[in-house]
Amino acid sequence: MISQIIFETSFAGLIIYLVWVCFLLALGQNSQSDKVELGFDQSYRLVILVPAMNEEAVIKQTMQLFLKETHQLANVKMVIIDDASDDRTAAVVKRFISQTGQDRIQLLQRQHPNAQTGKGNALNWAYHQLALQDGDPKRLICGVLDADAYMTEKSYRRVMQYFADDEDLDLLQTRVGMLETNNWLQLMQDIEFTVINDWIQNTRNRLGNAAASGNGQFIRVGSVASSRPWGNALLEDFEFSTRFLMQGKKTQYASDALVYQEAIAKARPFIRQRSRWTQGGLDCLFSYWTKVLSNSFIRFSAKFEMTFYMLIPFITIFTGVASLIVLGFTLANLDDYWRLLLLLILVNLCFSGYIVWQYQHMTSSKQYGLLFWTAITFAFYNYLLYPAIVIAFYKKFSGQTRWVKTAHGNKDKIGRKAS
Repeated sequence: MISQIIFETSFAGLIIYLVWVCFLLALGQNSQSDKVELGFDQSYRLVILVPAMNEEAVIKQTMQLFLKETHQLANVKMVIIDDASDDRTAAVVKRFISQTGQDRIQLLQRQHPNAQTGKGNALNWAYHQLALQDGDPKRLICGVLDADAYMTEKSYRRVMQYFADDEDLDLLQTRVGMLETNNWLQLMQDIEFTVINDWIQNTRNRLGNAAASGNGQFIRVGSVASSRPWGNALLEDFEFSTRFLMQGKKTQYASDALVYQEAIAKARPFIRQRSRWTQGGLDCLFSYWTKVLSNSFIRFSAKFEMTFYMLIPFITIFTGVASLIVLGFTLANLDDYWRLLLLLILVNLCFSGYIVWQYQHMTSSKQYGLLFWTAITFAFYNYLLYPAIVIAFYKKFSGQTRWVKTAHGNKDKIGRKAS
């Protein structure tokens, strides 16, 4: 009886996986035509908020690259939010502003006891001051970049062009890529964001529920009714865009505007990061799922996709464990089940190979040996997510909400992305 349940659960997981793959292949291809470079309305202003807690290692280079890429964009400004850092983040920013004499970079400092209460609170605090500025809020765009993030001048222009071309657009999320792909894990992250996340967001564009992804999200200030648009869930980006969708706001994903961030090089911090993201997804599930289902602004198809996304940790934990048990049973009885095992391996290799081919086509990567190895070992990347999900469930249901933030500081290879 138990073995039958395990096999049926594993089979159900395989069916869900194949349906999801077909769904993404059918709807996830980029349907946006390349935008022609136009002279957008120069009355538009763009302010980039950069939450920075203990970012001494990267913040100077972030500012240098920002000035380099926006030297012809006088209407783009960066605001560094020092969240009572324990290191010299604020001092580095102050010295840089003083030495360069730049007025397009501003430092805002939070102080204890109000500081270090979450990224969402830091963004809301800075946004409240930003929203009080003079000027037309419909032509004021507010973006959020991580302290390790990098965008080219072309992408900044793309963002402003999207808002200038569509006055009904309220939120825009750019595509995310990795700064470095020096090892298997870093390359896998870049493939995940460049191809799979791109398919997911393109699908959401068609369904009308494009979601913010944290790094590289932009909003029209005139579209925000609340002075505290960001929540304080661990996945504050998805929570933020879900609130927008429930208010009937228009959200969109831009595959042709790109923000780069650091890739995690080692398994342990990667699992910790994904555990934090998964716990944030659980927060959103328990806080917003019923509200999403009853909301009149969100389409039925979008509700279905959002429900599936929020339930992925539950689906993965049950079908994943069952699949591992079945795999062990199959290997132990290889004489009887080798044909089934071979079929599953071939299916996975075909899909993995297609993803890697898409990635190479989109990025023109020359890492052929590593790409080949990645196609063969793609499934092991998914296995890394299993312990992350288990940790997230444990922390969620034990009431633990404190996490160590992902450390930044490996931007020495950033120049290769500047083209």
